[in-house]
Amino acid sequence: MMEIIDFHMHPYLSGEEFSCMYPEVFSPSPGQMKEDVTSAGISHVCGSVIEVGKYTKEEGFAHLKKLNRKALQLKEILGDFYTPGFHVHPDHVKESCEEIDLMHEKGVKLIGELVPYMHGWRDYSNKGLSEILDYAEQYNMVVSYHTMTEEQEEMERMVAAHPGITFVAAHPGERGFYEKHLRRMEKYDNLYLDLSGTGIFRYGNIAYGISRVGADRFLFGTDYPICNPGMYVHAVLHEQMTEEERQKILYGNAARILGMNCKRGNR
Repeated sequence: MMEIIDFHMHPYLSGEEFSCMYPEVFSPSPGQMKEDVTSAGISHVCGSVIEVGKYTKEEGFAHLKKLNRKALQLKEILGDFYTPGFHVHPDHVKESCEEIDLMHEKGVKLIGELVPYMHGWRDYSNKGLSEILDYAEQYNMVVSYHTMTEEQEEMERMVAAHPGITFVAAHPGERGFYEKHLRRMEKYDNLYLDLSGTGIFRYGNIAYGISRVGADRFLFGTDYPICNPGMYVHAVLHEQMTEEERQKILYGNAARILGMNCKRGNR
């Protein structure tokens, strides 16, 4: 198997952060997580720690800061296997910029996946987030963001307003939603798409995207443990594309935008 970087998953220390829809059949731990994804052929993972349904406005940024510290703790446990993603919040500009400073000092350059619906906000083009992104741009951060069908214009305004940031939209979605992704990608060179969540089980999805914007703009992702990682690996392996395009999607593009040293070719 060639190297595979899962750009979009949600790691966990315990059941509190375990976002699987059928948690009854698992005993969540970092060791189980690594075994799950490596058995599917994945050699490196990236992403933020989440707790579904736990955020409250009263706790505010303290909740997100706690999740960010768990991501750093997982980095200590998993080492080079894991690239942390961290949360920021438009209602907490000062605290978010302080997190950016801290994460930069620790060599972390991935913001997100941003998941607004979990954390009490909606608009990607709001003033607070724009200030945070202006600050993040100084550090050459990469921003992964959840996509929502009702916020197409706000997503586009965010990407257009920050051409110096590499944005990675999450989830191709069904064809109508996917077409909107592709139209934005055709307009903005700083916009990429990860393949996690809904979409690539529709045969031809990836090949069609390559025909529109090329293979350099797609990153492999699973949204594990919400989704079965093996299904996503095999969806890409069986999709119609050249081996060079497959290598770009499975690991080359993620390694490039994150500045990673990744072994080329087979493991």
